[in-house]
Amino acid sequence: MNSFDIQSFIITIDELVFSHTGEHLDDLQHEILEGVVNHQKYAEIAQKNHRSQKYIKETAGKLWKTLSEILGEEVSKSNLKSSLQRYCYSNFSNSSNIKDVIQINSGNFCTGKENSELHSSNIYQQAKLETIPELIKEGLTIEQIARVLKLPLELVRSQLEEFE
Repeated sequence: MNSFDIQSFIITIDELVFSHTGEHLDDLQHEILEGVVNHQKYAEIAQKNHRSQKYIKETAGKLWKTLSEILGEEVSKSNLKSSLQRYCYSNFSNSSNIKDVIQINSGNFCTGKENSELHSSNIYQQAKLETIPELIKEGLTIEQIARVLKLPLELVRSQLEEFE
């Protein structure tokens, strides 16, 4: 799975969580999701993020609990993608709106946005991405930019690499 697909997957989950809780995923939750999608063990995710394996498991457990409540089924590390597929299919398959569908490996993930909303969202995100070089010139770190723009850290990094 390429970096863009992973970030799209995480953004989809972030939007879903935000729409139900009013809170975005934090950086560690992003890292946990990325690690899970890349088939990493909690120990690997912990080492990469300089945290204990116990802390990663606890944080992931809270994330799975939140997603379980939102998706209406038990969500775990092993069924995350299939749970999201089922949720999108059951909630959006009968709708006449054109949906934002994100391809992850052989599965489709959708955010349930109408085409006009998707267009606005993509334009908004592109505008955010285009401000990154200017924010770097102003002295902000990559982490600060990701936090201020509410974008995944890896997406900011990859965008910055494109400008270099």
